[in-house]
Amino acid sequence: MLEKSSPLWWLFAAVSVYLYLAAMFPGMINRRQMAWVSCGPVVGFLAIVAYSANYDWPLNELLPVYCGVILGIALGVVGHSKAMRTFMTWRAENPGKPDDEGPGVPWMLQIAFTLPVFLGGALWYVNAY
Repeated sequence: MLEKSSPLWWLFAAVSVYLYLAAMFPGMINRRQMAWVSCGPVVGFLAIVAYSANYDWPLNELLPVYCGVILGIALGVVGHSKAMRTFMTWRAENPGKPDDEGPGVPWMLQIAFTLPVFLGGALWYVNAY
């Protein structure tokens, strides 16, 4: 089993971000949406940097959690790019309306299952090893 302090986690984090962007970009219809989605990995990384600094936990040991969250979201939208494009088109045409008035978002149910599984697995790994 790979140690949580292994430098390979940086490579896994980069691959996770690539997979996240590859899964999310096909569902976006304009550059503004793509830029917004691109902020997700950056915000997540800033969150683990802040956690690392605040709790004096090595950043390298938190990378499995970062990978778990990013991959959980990415796998949560796999197979739903057409539905995402439909929703994002509606959202661009109706900027002031609440999301629940638009077309259904089937990927949310998939994210609701994949994200806790990946995050739970990552937290278990970080605490067990």
